[in-house]
Amino acid sequence: MFRYTAEVLPYHDYPLADALRELAGLGFKEVNLWSSAHPLASHVNPGDDVGEIKKLLDQYGMTACGLTMYGKSKDEMLERIDFAAELGIDTVVFDCEANYTDFVSTFLPPLVEAGEKAGVRIAVENHLTVPFNPDFEHGAGEERRWDEGVDSLAQIKRLVKDIDHPNLGVCLAPPHLWVMGETISEAITFLAERKRLYYYYIWDVDRAYRHGVDGLNFGPGEKQLPRHDGAIDHAIPLATLHRVGYTGAASLKCHGTHGWELSKITGELTKADAYVRSCLDLIR
Repeated sequence: MFRYTAEVLPYHDYPLADALRELAGLGFKEVNLWSSAHPLASHVNPGDDVGEIKKLLDQYGMTACGLTMYGKSKDEMLERIDFAAELGIDTVVFDCEANYTDFVSTFLPPLVEAGEKAGVRIAVENHLTVPFNPDFEHGAGEERRWDEGVDSLAQIKRLVKDIDHPNLGVCLAPPHLWVMGETISEAITFLAERKRLYYYYIWDVDRAYRHGVDGLNFGPGEKQLPRHDGAIDHAIPLATLHRVGYTGAASLKCHGTHGWELSKITGELTKADAYVRSCLDLIR
């Protein structure tokens, strides 16, 4: 059975201690930490006191199941791979940070090599070919799409074929697949068969999303959290994860919480968590 975990991301405006306390209060035992560019979460970074971070996790009875590092240069990612190893984290997550040919020829190989040496897996998120920009939550960037990236199932298949390495896999992001018109369960099955499904986001998208206009803006946070009336019936991909024997993290995620009160974040996560647990009850 996969492990139901949570992202620290929705609490990006608050200290790590507050985020861990709230997530622990919801019953989570594992959390994905973020070390990404503004305005994404950046709770932990190279140079921070690793002992203090571990102490804080222990205080709330939690372990770190991953480290996400979006919007960073190759050198900054190399630092974070070593940082993840120091924290005892076995998986780092990021998206395709360059046009595909450059990504697989020059950007990604040194990271995979560093991950192998450090005992850290590289999980590349399937991601729309809209480059990260600080204004992404407002839909900016569609006009700057790369020619090729890792967004469709065909491109996911190409990635794991072009770099067939046991330290390289995929973080599967359902909203990006939904925007591309792909079947989430098909992507899960393909990657699981090849032992390349390294991470999974439990994440939704606003039904009002406008293709070709909204870019990375998947709607307000409450519309990105899984729910009964969402765009995705999460019971189906979660059942697929169980069927294929996936044992990794399946992590509750959303963007779109900037400016929210702490109580609102936890309140919306509480509703999403109840829905996800109802889905889990169907497959246990």
